[in-house]
Amino acid sequence: MTDTMLPILRQMHEADGDRALARLLLAVPDAILHKYQGVVLAICQKRRFEAGIAFVEFRLTAMRAVRGADGRLAPGLAGGLCRFQNAMAEFAAGGGA
Repeated sequence: MTDTMLPILRQMHEADGDRALARLLLAVPDAILHKYQGVVLAICQKRRFEAGIAFVEFRLTAMRAVRGADGRLAPGLAGGLCRFQNAMAEFAAGGGA
């Protein structure tokens, strides 16, 4: 039997703790996150990783947002995403709570 699960999704299922999962949530490409959002959210929910759920939802919101004439996200959304990414990266690296 062949395992057809994408490697990054397999790694998420097997991640050793929330910090490891956070690193993967930061690394997963937008296209994969969008296509497999149900799977990724289920992984976070099963682990009760609330910050992971919120991060995934924020990224999905940003992906779906209308861009301005310059092709950029609205400043509030872009700034919020950047702050959330920074906080998640700090947590993944061993900082934060």
